[in-house]
Amino acid sequence: MDGVPFPFSYRAAAERVAQRSGERAERSTLPAFDDEYAGAWPLTTLSFHRSPRAYCTTPRAETDAAAAGLRSYSSEIRNLIRHAQAVPAPKSAATEKAAPAAVTKPIRIFSTALATFEVVESYGGDAVAKGLAAGVNVVRDQSNGRVYVEKLLALSTPTEHARALAEVDALTQLRTAGEPTYINRMVESFVGVGGPFGHLILEHCNAGTAYDMIKRRSLAGEQPVEALIWHALAGLSKAVFFCHTGVDADQMDWREPQEWNTLCHLDVKPINVFFSHDGGRNGFPRLVLGDFGCATTWKDIQDGTAKRTVQLYGMPTDVWQMGGVMQAIARLMTLPELTSVVRRRACGRLYSRELNDVVSSCMDPDPLKRPTAGQVAREVKKQMEARGLIF
Repeated sequence: MDGVPFPFSYRAAAERVAQRSGERAERSTLPAFDDEYAGAWPLTTLSFHRSPRAYCTTPRAETDAAAAGLRSYSSEIRNLIRHAQAVPAPKSAATEKAAPAAVTKPIRIFSTALATFEVVESYGGDAVAKGLAAGVNVVRDQSNGRVYVEKLLALSTPTEHARALAEVDALTQLRTAGEPTYINRMVESFVGVGGPFGHLILEHCNAGTAYDMIKRRSLAGEQPVEALIWHALAGLSKAVFFCHTGVDADQMDWREPQEWNTLCHLDVKPINVFFSHDGGRNGFPRLVLGDFGCATTWKDIQDGTAKRTVQLYGMPTDVWQMGGVMQAIARLMTLPELTSVVRRRACGRLYSRELNDVVSSCMDPDPLKRPTAGQVAREVKKQMEARGLIF
């Protein structure tokens, strides 16, 4: 699951703080009052000893008079302000015209075979925004104003180039099969030979990620309602089911296509599970599975591109990760908690036995005992219909 690494150790940070404090002490020319406060002097400019009152020698009568004068002065200032607000200054002819609105210059403009885009926001800093590093940008189609995501793929090494082609192939396969709404849709792609980066233009999900939701609700102390967990599990199980079988669970016919090249995502985690306000159900945003950078297919296993261990663990791994995402949302955590899985309480006692059973089954330690994505989708559909929710 997704974690947050510490950028530095506490010890290293403390050493840097101590070093900066020493530098400030050397630069300071102000004398310390006594030895006790000499060490703290670089951190403050307050020239008080242990008892600041000892340095206040102004008689009480003078301080009272000064306070009364200050109150009178403040009253006059307030009257002047009210008068200035009531009688505005006359405007000159030059100021009568409205100033033109500031125009924000796009960070970068680039063209593809289908459209011309401008970068409006970057999630990877200036280098990514300018197209000089791999990362993700939010872009706008200049012809119609629609917003998409540009994903830059590194192509510097043969391994990176092969990985980029595999991601494009996976997204192309999913798009050709019918573009279900719970899979992040690829609009366009370009992975050339010799260039430093490849480009993917993808659907923009405007409601953030599951990781964002977990972090936001955790800080606010908002426990997700059970209907939200069922809704998210429905979308994610349908997405994984489609990857494995090519079957759209929203359609009546669940028969698997004979020529489907089974696709294992292998990176289902909160930061790769997106939400979109477009097309939501049950009062919640639509769930979208994205980032197929680690995806592997059955043909990859057959021709030796992927390790044969994926044949046994590929699909069960996707199912385990799917359950892990649901546990993370229910418990507002970013790492799986396996003790509760053994107790069949993966989501916790705040949720129903049925929900805990489904998620715990997905996270069974034995890969061969986990249900398939299709079995999970069918069970979720039954439970949601019993609760009056739309699958």
